[in-house]
Amino acid sequence: MTERPLRWLFFYDCIYPESVGGVEHRNYELARELGRLGHEVVLSGWAKGPGAPHLNVRVEPVAKASRRYLARGRRSGIEALTLASQVRRIPLDGIDIVETANIPYLHLPLLARRCRKRRIPLLVTWHEHWGRYWRKHRPPGRFSPGMWRFYALCEHWSARFGTRAVAVSRLTADRVSRVRGETVDVIPNGIPFERIRGLAAESDANAPPLVYAGRLIPEKRIDLLLDATARLAATDTGHRHATERGALLRIIGSGPAEDDIRAQIERENLSGVVDFAGRLPENEDVWRAVADAALAVQPSAREGFGLFPLEAMAAGVPVVHCRSPNSAVSELVRDGREGWAADPHAGELAGLLERLLDAPAAVAAASRAAVERAAGYDWRQVAARVIEAGNDLVRRERS
Repeated sequence: MTERPLRWLFFYDCIYPESVGGVEHRNYELARELGRLGHEVVLSGWAKGPGAPHLNVRVEPVAKASRRYLARGRRSGIEALTLASQVRRIPLDGIDIVETANIPYLHLPLLARRCRKRRIPLLVTWHEHWGRYWRKHRPPGRFSPGMWRFYALCEHWSARFGTRAVAVSRLTADRVSRVRGETVDVIPNGIPFERIRGLAAESDANAPPLVYAGRLIPEKRIDLLLDATARLAATDTGHRHATERGALLRIIGSGPAEDDIRAQIERENLSGVVDFAGRLPENEDVWRAVADAALAVQPSAREGFGLFPLEAMAAGVPVVHCRSPNSAVSELVRDGREGWAADPHAGELAGLLERLLDAPAAVAAASRAAVERAAGYDWRQVAARVIEAGNDLVRRERS
């Protein structure tokens, strides 16, 4: 028997395009695909006002967007509490299933309680689980030497909420599984594969050979990438590519680290080899610009999934990334196949990039492998798994 379309509600603080980040981008694109398949989707959270971005998709805000978070790039405890206070305003009438991200944690017990009272299953998607990484994200200070433990405790405590938990990567699934005491399945993020492939056909062979795209926050380690680019520019290979293409590296994005990045470019006299493009208006503009490059570079210290690397792969651009115990990029980009991994040191990263820019045959082979692997993450395939999980939860609730 064919399952009837479901009525979904996605709850998250930020909503694309008012905020540009991995979770809001994922919600926006997943909602588009669910709507195309006949499901009804409500995107609820902080937004300026109601809207209807896609067929069968509507935005229903619970409050106006928090510009404090958008400006700083990370939430405060006050903003997490503010979001939790808005759970009572979520429009649940007629909803079959609620999906929410694990972050920022404090909304989960209240949302779970509302859903339980209405017998609506709650699917919690875990995008990251930090554990002791909180010590680096919230380092001990003079007046709060142990605050990181409080945040880690909130994360640990919140893992028990939700009818079912899934994760976007095996790294996160294993961490959450240990806390919940049950198997946590992986449902990855997706990409509009065919749309990206179409834009890749318009690529500019004269653009900078290296590209980074994403939110500009300290954890992305753009300072490391700039140091590596400076070293690369001093080599014959780097000088040749910079001369031929006008620059070595294009940086796409915006965020709270933008001023520091611009200052480093000026301080190290990198304006001639770094093209700082800033935030581009639409996703399509980003995909087209990424497709122009020969190599995508992701130096990040933590990645719950790796959306930029996956989009680059779909565009036929192999990915160079930095190893980190808190990054799931290696699950997408297999070393020596769809890309390459380097330790997070400027000299090693620069040396690898220099070798690859002089090895077009190896880059071309990785490009073909990257496209083939990225095809498996098309939203059509990912949405089918999300729908399967949703139908299973709704059947259980109604049985």
